[in-house]
Amino acid sequence: MYNTREGEAGSRRMEEWLKENGILLCNQNPWLPALEDIGCTWQDAMSLIDRHQVFYSKSFQKRTAYLSPQAYRLLKALRSPKPLPLSAEAVYTLIQKNPGAEAAFLKSQWREPAKEFRAGLNFLLENLLATAIGSGRRLHENWSELRYAGAEDWERLCPGTEGTKEAQKRLWGIVGGVMTEKQFLAWIR
Repeated sequence: MYNTREGEAGSRRMEEWLKENGILLCNQNPWLPALEDIGCTWQDAMSLIDRHQVFYSKSFQKRTAYLSPQAYRLLKALRSPKPLPLSAEAVYTLIQKNPGAEAAFLKSQWREPAKEFRAGLNFLLENLLATAIGSGRRLHENWSELRYAGAEDWERLCPGTEGTKEAQKRLWGIVGGVMTEKQFLAWIR
């Protein structure tokens, strides 16, 4: 069972980590720190997602990555928009018509093969066009459905400064302590 007091401390720890480092991965890996590495849990991440204090993405090597609001805005300012594949465009339209809908609901509205839905959603998450805006139905202790919305919906819920001409320098100053310059340059492409 999730201890609320410990959860609040874990959420604060994760929020502070993200303010200082900008990015945290969900699962342990050889490249960057993950939730477990800093003593946090998936529930801590969900608490911040529910409060719109973290941007859920797959922006780093197609892995689930939590970004601080500042890191998200700076990364968005640096990345050039990529053309939307048809599957991503269709999923984006579905999300726009149903902001905050769980993945299961979105899939139920999808008329194409399931792999096309997953590919479209992943493209949106990788390219900072959509995010998890809240937790949905709990599947088990360490996972639940996610509710999705377009990035612009998240931005309205988490207002802040937009990127500037010095975005690359500012973002490197945030994430440079946890990733190499080579990883950074690949990430902002």
